Amino acid sequence: MKFQKSNLNKVNRGAKKATYDKSEIFAILDATEICHIAFIHEGKPFVQPINFGRCGDKLYLHGAHTNRMTSALIEAKEVCLNVMILDAMKLTRSAFHHSVNYRSAMIFGSVRELTKNEDKLEGLKSIINHFVPNRWEYCRKPNEKELKATRVLEISIETASAKIADSPPGDNKSDLDLDFWAGTIPVRTVVEYPIPDDFMKEGAEVPEHILDFYNGKKA
Repeated sequence: MKFQKSNLNKVNRGAKKATYDKSEIFAILDATEICHIAFIHEGKPFVQPINFGRCGDKLYLHGAHTNRMTSALIEAKEVCLNVMILDAMKLTRSAFHHSVNYRSAMIFGSVRELTKNEDKLEGLKSIINHFVPNRWEYCRKPNEKELKATRVLEISIETASAKIADSPPGDNKSDLDLDFWAGTIPVRTVVEYPIPDDFMKEGAEVPEHILDFYNGKKA
């Protein structure tokens, strides 16, 4: 399944790197915990990073009622957001051709605020489980006061596109005999072994779901 190409989501520059395949775009979303939200507040453009959750073609965000980003999105009823994962730095003999390998997805969607507690809980569950898989089952659920203080937004993905760069450095043939070093520096995010907080009971073991997360991302 693919998103239909349109003037809104069409990739013009670097079109060979573009994909509109839903499974590839969702995989990029699932590979990172943070997205960047674009919005207008009091006539000025802003971009804000925030963690998110995904369930199918829905994304979920949360924030306080005083949060200017959530207020702006509710008012606009639509959003553009982006995620980007840096995979490698490509160094070439010429300064001009330095580049990176990456996976990037641009999402366009409609926004609605969830007001029923059961819907808010499902949205928050998606966010928490996107943060660390299965975490929702191993922490206290939000109480009535916390739910009342929290806005939960649901974004329905209407269209999207992605760019994936995965190629070696590209020098001009005329530069290949130069003695400057050229090559690729791989980049990836790793996590270190979980550290319990100061109030954990002595001898408490790290839960399996956290170890699974650690083992999947450790160096």
